[in-house]
Amino acid sequence: MQRTLVLIKPDAVQRGLSGEIIARLERRGLKLAGMKM
Repeated sequence: MQRTLVLIKPDAVQRGLSGEIIARLERRGLKLAGMKM
């Protein structure tokens, strides 16, 4: 199993894009293993 670290930049969080970014990753078949905010 491979793991990839994804960092969402603070400006994207401020613009409310976190959900869309996570949704795009899931649509590509990636599974979210953990999240820190």
